[in-house]
Amino acid sequence: MAQGAVGIATRVDRPVAVHAEGEAAPGRALSPETPVRIASVSKVVVALAVHRLAEAGRLSLDDPVSAHLGWALRHPAFPQAPITIRHLLMHRSGLSDAGGYIFPLGTRPRDRLGAASFGPHPPGHAFDYANIGFVILGEMIEALTGQRFDVAIEALVLAPLGLRACFNWSRCPEGFAETGAPLWRKATSSEGPWNPEGPWIAQIDADGARPANGCPVLLAEAQSCDALDAYVPGTNGGLFSPQGGLRIPVAELGKLARVLLANDGSFLAPETIDSLFDARPTGPMGSSEESDPQFMQLWSPGGLHCLSGTGAPGGDQPLSPRPARWCGHAGEAWGLRSGLWIDRAAGLAYAYAITGTAADPATTPGRVSRFHPDEERILAILASDGPAD
Repeated sequence: MAQGAVGIATRVDRPVAVHAEGEAAPGRALSPETPVRIASVSKVVVALAVHRLAEAGRLSLDDPVSAHLGWALRHPAFPQAPITIRHLLMHRSGLSDAGGYIFPLGTRPRDRLGAASFGPHPPGHAFDYANIGFVILGEMIEALTGQRFDVAIEALVLAPLGLRACFNWSRCPEGFAETGAPLWRKATSSEGPWNPEGPWIAQIDADGARPANGCPVLLAEAQSCDALDAYVPGTNGGLFSPQGGLRIPVAELGKLARVLLANDGSFLAPETIDSLFDARPTGPMGSSEESDPQFMQLWSPGGLHCLSGTGAPGGDQPLSPRPARWCGHAGEAWGLRSGLWIDRAAGLAYAYAITGTAADPATTPGRVSRFHPDEERILAILASDGPAD
């Protein structure tokens, strides 16, 4: 059972299916225009920002990221092996989330990277899904642009595409946050206890969809948000949660998908967008909690998660036995399940957000895949309507 669910299917020129159910908040319906913290789907926007900088000649994806950070990022066990920007986009950097990836204002991630922040494999040799890699990319974007991440991402991606979206509610359009949806679980936290028959408990964005303390970034104990005014870009790229903090309506994800489907050179060069859909086997898998070899079978050098298209049950095929050869990204956090998936061959894209889960996801496997059962259900609804004219 989901708290609320909303999704769209779109062709390059128009949406072809819309589905919405449940409430964003008590007494307010969830709709395609409701902003939601979309979790790791945010990484798509960060990848596009990196590609924009590459096309502007500011970087090459195969550059060592240290060359653009102003400090040396090296795997302590393999210090001679450079960690490249592409390694970070493809989760092949050797970094691990075990050392943490959320750091408050006034803390530099570089000072918190220790032995636990790196896995056993050298850079480029294994896939290990790591949110910390996108914190590093966020810091690189700040260092290259001289702007805070939220400002830079607006200039590089959100404003050029006309997207109504923002990271951590910072720089939102007027009135945007007040219409947002909290995320819910029937548990007090991800650790539980879960009570599927109990009440929905808001996890994040419940206070008028704004941070409870009014500050868009994580503060240290007894710290004031006024300290944000003195923040130096390039010192903590994770402040605005590049790994998962994008607030965006599903309708706006559809707009983003249409740009990628069109591939007309107006935003990125066709060959750049081609690289987003160039599915490559992830290969050897690391030990990170989020690295799932049955789900994360393919990744592109442009930075998107791609599905195998086999139609085989039990893995990355949410419509099994119907094949899904899609590229995009999934999201999961705070009770949310979300996704942006593009079927380039069919000229279709699917975007959805499920704003709350009632039972422990670890005990509620999908019917035919590693997707959550509510994701399978919503995607089946959208896909049944999507191809129709």
